[in-house]
Formats: sequence, C-alpha cells, structure tokens
Amino acid sequence: MNSPTGFFIRALALAAATICTGIASPAGAATPPSAAQYYRDALAIMERQPTPPFLTFQTMMTLHDHPPTWDISRLRTSDGSESSRELPHGKWETETSGGIDPTWLGVSKIVRYGLDIAQAQNASNAPAKNAAKMPPGLKTIAIVTAVAPHDYRITDRGAAICPNGAPGHALHFEAIRNKQRRLLTHVVIESATGRFCEMRFSFAGSLVAVGVSGYLALHFGESADYWLVRDARFVIGFRSFGLQVSQLTVGLAFQHVAAPATLPAVDFAPIPSPAPARGNR
Repeated sequence: MNSPTGFFIRALALAAATICTGIASPAGAATPPSAAQYYRDALAIMERQPTPPFLTFQTMMTLHDHPPTWDISRLRTSDGSESSRELPHGKWETETSGGIDPTWLGVSKIVRYGLDIAQAQNASNAPAKNAAKMPPGLKTIAIVTAVAPHDYRITDRGAAICPNGAPGHALHFEAIRNKQRRLLTHVVIESATGRFCEMRFSFAGSLVAVGVSGYLALHFGESADYWLVRDARFVIGFRSFGLQVSQLTVGLAFQHVAAPATLPAVDFAPIPSPAPARGNR
C-alpha cells in the first residue's frame, strides 16, 4: 500500500506536469501571426470598412506661431474622393490640390502612391465601385496586392496604445523596393478590431543644397459612425550641410463630422473661369 506521503508527491508531480504542458503547448493554440500577416489582416479589415458616400466636416489647421485657421469642407467619395471647400457668400469650390481625405479610400492612396498627390488624385475609384460585382474576396486580394506588403521589411514592435487609449499592436516598416512610393514606417493596429488606429509615413529628399525630411502621422477614430482619420500631423525638417536649420509642423483636425445621405451636386461643380476682358482678346 502506498504511503499517504508518496501518493501526495506523485499527485503533486502529475499536477505540475499537467500545468506546465498546458502552458508550453495549450491544446488547439494558434501560432501568433507574423508581422507581415498582422499587416495583411489589417489591410483586409480596413478595406471592408464602410465608406460614407458623403461627408461634411470642419478642418482646423494649426501652424507654429500662427493662429489656427478653419475651413468647412464637403467630400464625395463615389467618383474619386472629390472635395469641395466653402467660399465667401455661400459658394463652394472643388479642391484640386489634393487635401487629406479622412476616409480609408483617401488613406489607401497614400499607402499606394506615397505623397505623389497628383497621381493619387488621378487614381480611379472604378475597382471600388465595381467591387460589388466581383466574387467574394477579390476586392481584398486587389488591395493587398496593390499596397505590396512584400515591398517592406516588417518587424513586430509588440504592444502599443492607440491614440484613443485602446490597446494595440505596433509594427515597423522599412521599404526595400519602390522606395519613392513605399513611405509607410509605423502603424498601430487596434487589438479588439484589427483596424489601423495610427499610421506614419516618412520621407526624405533634397532640394538644391537643402535636405528635406519629415513625416505624416494619421490618427483614426470613430466619427459619424465611421472609422475615419480624426487628426493628422505633417512635420517637415530642412537641413543644410547636414545640420537642421528649421522645422515646419502643421496640424490638421477633422471636427463636426457628419455623413449625410446626399449633397447638392452644384457644390462639387467647378467654378468657371471669368471671361477675359474685351481689350485682352
């Protein structure tokens, strides 16, 4: 007959072995995704986020040592993220300079084309408009291919905090191909939803004898029941002979965001140029 002490020791050893086995390799535990897979999953989730057909918002722009300025803008996403800005006397002017579009549609163009605003603005929305006719899954495949995760060396930076205070997961990016377009250097992915909550794009170049470098940081959050960019920060540094001589920081906040079902088409019509005077003909 086994002694009580021997039985207790064997039982304790068995329990310890069971606990350790459960910690080392729990039944059915999934292998944590790679950094590249984290990124691909977040891209697919963002592509599935609903995009409002119209947005109205007020932008507050801040510049160091200058008082903030406000603009009231309207956005139509159905035909190329066309935006319009309110002018005096209640008129609206269609923007052609490529202001930041707070929807994922606009952000994805920065992911694809970098800060080449002209090419991003000329990018057609036809694939997105025709996505409803495609078999399930093709839209996701298209966006993941277009932003080319394999053009980056992606490393996992572990736990992070989103701008809204929610737990997140950070990734770091280093472009290894197409460096003129692949400007993404940092993202934070919201743990609960898998959506991007923060993205940073960095750039560097030169202008005659002056070096230029900086970054664009985007912070996402809930606005008008959509997941949109809530604010952005654009930082540009200027260097001469390797020394930084000045820095420009521009902040942009999207406020009073609403998503109406429709907006007047006339608000997006280009304003005709004034007719030349008779003497100049």
